[in-house]
Amino acid sequence: MIKKCFFNNLIFTQSGKNKFFEGYALLIFLIIPFLASAQETPQLINYPNTIYKAHNQNWEISQSKDNIIYAANSDGLLEYDGAVWKLYPLPNRQIIRTVLCDTTVNGDSRVYVGGFSEFGYWQKTGKGQLIYHSLSQSTNFKSLKTEEIWHITKTTDAIYFQSFARVYKYDGRKITELKSSGNFMFIRNVRNRLFFHMLTKGLYELKNNKFLPLPGSSALANAVVSDILPFSDNRLLITTTKHGLFLYDFEKLTEWKIPVSEELKKNIINKALILSSDSSLALGTILKGLYILDKNGNLKYHFKKENGLQNNTVLSLGEDSRKHLWLGMDQGIDLIKLSSPIISYQTIDNPLGSTYAAAIWKDKLYVGSNNGVFVKKWPSAEPFRAIPGLEGQTWNLRVVDDQLLCGHNDATFRIEENGIKRISSVTGGWVFLPVQTKKEKLLLQGSYTGLHAYRKDNKGYWVYAFAVKGIPPIPIKQIVRTKDGSLWLAHAYKGLFRTVLNENMDSAKTWQEYKSPIDIPSEFAIEITPWQPNILVHSGNGFFQPNDENKLMPYLNLKNNDGDAFKIRTGIQGDWFKVYLNKIFLINNNDTRSLDLSLLRNNETIIPLSAQYYFFGLDNGYALYDRTIAEKPMTAAMTPVIRRVMNLRNLAEMFETKSNTILPKKVRSIRIMYALPVFGQNIQYKYRLKGLSEQWSEWTEQSYVEYTNLESREYTFEVKSNLNEQVTIYRFSVNPFWYETVWAKLLFVLLAAATLTGIIFYQEKRLISHRKKLLEEQEEKLRQQTLVNERRIIEIRNENLQSEIKNKSQQLSNVAINVVRKNEILQEIRDELQQVKQELGQQLPNIHYQKLLHSIERNVAGKDDWVLFEENFNEIHDEFFKRLKKTCPEISPSELRLAACLRMNLSSKEMAPVLGISLRGIEIKRYRLRKKLHLSNDFNLNEYMMEI
Repeated sequence: MIKKCFFNNLIFTQSGKNKFFEGYALLIFLIIPFLASAQETPQLINYPNTIYKAHNQNWEISQSKDNIIYAANSDGLLEYDGAVWKLYPLPNRQIIRTVLCDTTVNGDSRVYVGGFSEFGYWQKTGKGQLIYHSLSQSTNFKSLKTEEIWHITKTTDAIYFQSFARVYKYDGRKITELKSSGNFMFIRNVRNRLFFHMLTKGLYELKNNKFLPLPGSSALANAVVSDILPFSDNRLLITTTKHGLFLYDFEKLTEWKIPVSEELKKNIINKALILSSDSSLALGTILKGLYILDKNGNLKYHFKKENGLQNNTVLSLGEDSRKHLWLGMDQGIDLIKLSSPIISYQTIDNPLGSTYAAAIWKDKLYVGSNNGVFVKKWPSAEPFRAIPGLEGQTWNLRVVDDQLLCGHNDATFRIEENGIKRISSVTGGWVFLPVQTKKEKLLLQGSYTGLHAYRKDNKGYWVYAFAVKGIPPIPIKQIVRTKDGSLWLAHAYKGLFRTVLNENMDSAKTWQEYKSPIDIPSEFAIEITPWQPNILVHSGNGFFQPNDENKLMPYLNLKNNDGDAFKIRTGIQGDWFKVYLNKIFLINNNDTRSLDLSLLRNNETIIPLSAQYYFFGLDNGYALYDRTIAEKPMTAAMTPVIRRVMNLRNLAEMFETKSNTILPKKVRSIRIMYALPVFGQNIQYKYRLKGLSEQWSEWTEQSYVEYTNLESREYTFEVKSNLNEQVTIYRFSVNPFWYETVWAKLLFVLLAAATLTGIIFYQEKRLISHRKKLLEEQEEKLRQQTLVNERRIIEIRNENLQSEIKNKSQQLSNVAINVVRKNEILQEIRDELQQVKQELGQQLPNIHYQKLLHSIERNVAGKDDWVLFEENFNEIHDEFFKRLKKTCPEISPSELRLAACLRMNLSSKEMAPVLGISLRGIEIKRYRLRKKLHLSNDFNLNEYMMEI
């Protein structure tokens, strides 16, 4: 127990909370190189405890067959599927010291764990949940009350749980307690043999449930062995905390003296691991982080807090299925992508800045950046040094005929081993293109100021020759020559041009500009790429190739299927790249590899440095891709997995994650969680739910999707990642309520049909009734309209009659007045004639006098006047005389004329001339008429006549 306390104190010296990561809520991928030198290193990713939401300390890391990472954390079991961290505490919340993922003979996955007075395993259900099964609770071992399980290992026939004083063997059915004569730090399975280091004694082997000492290992009695690993020639590699490394051939121990032996003794080796990719040795220390040595013991990489680790205390090491290295730290978890073909030189304070060009010349690597040109020995970890005189923006570095040429913002230079030489004042040399004329070899250069040419002088050096005539002084960023000899030029900002030069390449014979939208979709951000046996022009979001008439036609072999814009870069030996905003695909024939890199936007630089390496320009340094490293292909891990399906209204309710799952009828809102267990990459997803929508979602980093108000039907959920086009399919259906069943729907259809028939019948009946009612109403309206019209006609007739009566009355009045006037005149003439007779006497012959007087008397109230009067009177006062005669049959003709005058409301004075009698005669006639009509004296005779 004293040794145990010593070990605990040794391990926990670096414990505590890492203040650097407090407050962060998102995972930040820190790709951090080796700061002490210019060494390109694998990518390093930090997972602080603020990300995984558990304790700082992680004692062991293991990976299951479905590629899920499990970590033994001081708060419990940590699970990481590449998208979500989840903590599973033990029943009594003990510290979990060790974890081992295993697959049983029937294919079930188990995650064995151990802690204080507890060991057992977690097993996943079909719903994606981990259920804990305690093995220790089924035993009655008294030792378990004080023992803590620190390591778990497996042989072909059993699982072994090791504490400092006991080993518990589990064969799948029973648990056996194995006791030893001393304490041991760990148990290791090497070539299916179990080895221990017994404190103060040496190495032991567990064989047939017995602890057997190994000969020649007593020299390790006073050392603390931290690990036992397989080594070449059937030997063992023994690592100690402070005494260095030893090789053991089962007879004697030999110290393995390597360049970093003394450094390792000082920094205390805590964990060790042989890497499966190249048999390199990973050594985790207490004080100085991680050392990675090659199989000969030479230092390859040294990762520590200064260059990216979260702290310097490594508690555990684990290698995943893709041969990347996981580090369980005293503060957090780190991942080093050792097997990745990508290494990088990328730091916060590196001298390079953003890189645009690179070349290897004379066994040195030259890198051009916005800060100038830098050089170092290649390959090496020595620091970069700046080349004096080339400070500032560098666009191009190219080796042409063993001369390193530099296109710079200020001029064009030739870089020599001992300095630089300015070969022209041409600024902004973006690109060089060697061309062969009949006379000589020239070098064309696209620059800020158009197209220029270089030739060799007598000493064989490239020197400035001329500016190509007929080419406008525009900024030319790209030049590509086609098989017919024409040059295609891309403007740095806006424009695409094609030219044909003369034989001497000193002037343009033709100059053609391509305009949008007639020739190309857009004139901005044009890119030209050599594409055997032709070229590709990128305009807008599409690619085009010239036909035999140099008209650009859409190139359909590079369709943008997922909607994300990309650019094309070509490599060597058939390689080419699809460059997206935050990812790159390297393609060669049918082989496609995803590279998690983001290049400089609008200056996406990919350069083949050699047959082995591609150079990628980054905004803070550069990355290299090693073509000779075949990273383990992604098979099942490349396809997203369905992790959980939950009831959105009750997240504790989960459902089967296998296809053809049937959800309960009450569950109409669900959450589907998915993940792609690929670590250290920017994973994005697209998904859709067929049965609800055929449309794919936009790319998202979110690893779950929620659906609400689902109907009872079958659905197919599909999800894919941005790493490839493989699709994961999860089919499920929702059980129907009774009213959603087929029979219910059939019943509803029948009821609906019956209801519809009834409605139709009712509507038809109602329509007939309504039509009849409308017809009746229409007939009534027509009848009423007819009556109105007839009434109107009558009114019009009456109006016409009244008008006619009025006219006739007026005529009658006129007749009467004319008669009156005529009679008055005749009477005046008669009176005058009588006066003349009296005065003249016999002077007026009597015969003449009587003849005149008789004529006057005959025309006063003449018969003709009366006939006219009577005709008009009868038209106006229809049948008046008949009614009057009917009332008084004995009435005389003269009295009828009087009655007519009375009906016309004439005065006695007006009637006298008409009737040809005196006023006295009028009164007498009135009196006689009244008597015949039997009227009293006070009765108004005029009114009586008007009423008849």
